[in-house]
Amino acid sequence: MPIEPLEIYPIPDKRNKPAEPPVRATAVKRKWTGTLPDKFIATLVEQISESEITAMVNLLSSFHTRHTKSSYISQVADWVKNRFVSYGYTDLFEHVYIRDGYTLKNIVATKKGAGSTGETIMLCAHYDCIMEHGNDATAKAPGADDNASGVAALLEIARIIALTSLADDVMFVAFSGEEQGMWGSTAYAQYVMDNAVNIKRVINLDMIGYAPTGSSIYVEQDMGNMQASNDAASQQFASVMAQMGADYTDLEVSFGNIYSSDYMPFEARGYVCIGVYEKIENPNYHTSNDTPEKVNYSFISRVAKMVLATLVWETSFPSTQPDSGIDLYIRDNPSDDGNQPSQSPHWISPDIWVRNNPPDTPGENFLDGHQAPINDIPNYLYVRVHNRGTTPAPSCTVHAYRCNPSTGMIWPAHFTPIGSVTGTQVVMPGSSVVEGPFIWTPQITGHECLLAVASTEGDQPVTKYYSGSVDHSLLVRFDNNVGQRNVAPQPSVPGGKMKVSVMIRGNTIQTKNTLTIDAAPFPDDTAIDVRIPKRIHDAADSISEFVSVKSTDRFCNLKLKGGHSGTLEDFDLDKNETASILFTIDFSYEAEHGKTYPLEITQIQDGRIAGRYTVEIIAVKESDDWLYGNLRTKEVHLLNCEWRIKMKPHNVTPVKNIQEAKARGYDGCAYCMPTENTDNKT
Repeated sequence: MPIEPLEIYPIPDKRNKPAEPPVRATAVKRKWTGTLPDKFIATLVEQISESEITAMVNLLSSFHTRHTKSSYISQVADWVKNRFVSYGYTDLFEHVYIRDGYTLKNIVATKKGAGSTGETIMLCAHYDCIMEHGNDATAKAPGADDNASGVAALLEIARIIALTSLADDVMFVAFSGEEQGMWGSTAYAQYVMDNAVNIKRVINLDMIGYAPTGSSIYVEQDMGNMQASNDAASQQFASVMAQMGADYTDLEVSFGNIYSSDYMPFEARGYVCIGVYEKIENPNYHTSNDTPEKVNYSFISRVAKMVLATLVWETSFPSTQPDSGIDLYIRDNPSDDGNQPSQSPHWISPDIWVRNNPPDTPGENFLDGHQAPINDIPNYLYVRVHNRGTTPAPSCTVHAYRCNPSTGMIWPAHFTPIGSVTGTQVVMPGSSVVEGPFIWTPQITGHECLLAVASTEGDQPVTKYYSGSVDHSLLVRFDNNVGQRNVAPQPSVPGGKMKVSVMIRGNTIQTKNTLTIDAAPFPDDTAIDVRIPKRIHDAADSISEFVSVKSTDRFCNLKLKGGHSGTLEDFDLDKNETASILFTIDFSYEAEHGKTYPLEITQIQDGRIAGRYTVEIIAVKESDDWLYGNLRTKEVHLLNCEWRIKMKPHNVTPVKNIQEAKARGYDGCAYCMPTENTDNKT
């Protein structure tokens, strides 16, 4: 039977600040090294979803009240527990305690560490609330800032940590009874002490949503209170959090003293505690006006990033790895020097390329650059790996992957391994090596989305430590060991017509999306037909630059002129939802021979780039350097063939040589290329 603890704390009031004035933190953003832990932490914190936090604050505020003595408090506890279950947590504990005759619950979810430290870092927040009259358990009390904001951040961090390999145990605790004088945290602090739970750090989140202007936040540290022995460690821990705020957010951190919240019972027992609290006093504190629309969700998200970075830094394998001096990278664009995070564009790696012929083919030079993959025959993939470090890498391993052309791909679910190569070449500082070929047989029409991951002892990729699902673009941008090529080179004659299909994808949670089709580089006589699912068309808050052509029950066709950029803004995609976008491009008659015209498709997901796909159309006018395939007859012709002259532009496909033409299913014309005519057509 749970017993009532004897320890008594006053009813908390965050307006009664300690006498000690806050001190501005001096932490400044450090230069990224491109190695662990930078890329590991950055990849994780960028997964914090403002839309998820917004949804959770609104859901918690939708309870009539979360007053500890109300009939709703058990429902709120169950809601919190079910969120942990939905993230895959199985180590769940309902810590039951009794106070003033009320039987109440703290909800505890634990992610076991992969190390053998035996230590636990605890992240906590209280889920109860009150309004003007603290003893009124029946009045409506939304409690959006106090403290749905803290609980939402705790749950969002738990979602990301669920599949992250960390050394220590991470314990997430949602307390009840905070507003009555830290009832829940007092009971649980005694429980962990009685059961010798080795808690090395406590982080408390209480009121982190009110920030009408600026980016100021308090990181609360221990300066005296009940125990003096934990002060120095608390202040050092607070400095770590201030540094994480500088490195991974734009928050302006000031240090204040811990007071009047759920860390106090832990501090009294000697545990090392810090807290996070908004700097500007909320005028809606403990009133019925503490509603979701008065909360700054961008601010909560940035605070959650700082806290997640702190938690990972404190308990991760990567943060303890020494700098080996090796820094491998795969370029994300031709000007990329491996410095992270990568700038746009980050999906056109020149260090990943495909050749259609084996390297021993007469006249073949695998360094001659990228060729569009050809279906149903073996293709040959190469990857160049650089070392921007100061120490030679004795060798490197490269893993290669493919994915159907799309945006918003999720690693690893949407990627299929092509193969891996462990090279024997030393990668000297300032130099590079080429690994491959990786041999595979493409099966899709158009092109492949290709991804490569390089590793060596002393410079490992994020994928070694994070086994969860992650937007692939975060890996590409924040881990210079990862490169991507998502570019389709498509030769076309002026007036030609081509079709390209692109998949856009939802994430592991519901997301808000914007799709932009940038045809600005094209001459204005180019016409692009965009067929999109009707659901997406109807769900978009706004559509710009497109002209509606026709609509059915399933699809809408929109027209975009060359020289313009069209946008479908703010439409929802459900968890793991996919949608196919079909582009039909009527290419310009005014195109310049030999010039490449890029059509760029960008998916923005919850405010950040989820993926980009570029269709590069190479203008081919009349030239002896090209052959001309007929899409209708599947024959290929020389420039001056009378049958080539009779072809309509929309049936013409330029190809570089007869080998490529035959690989793409064409046969030589019986009149102009009789020696290459194998089907005896006349």
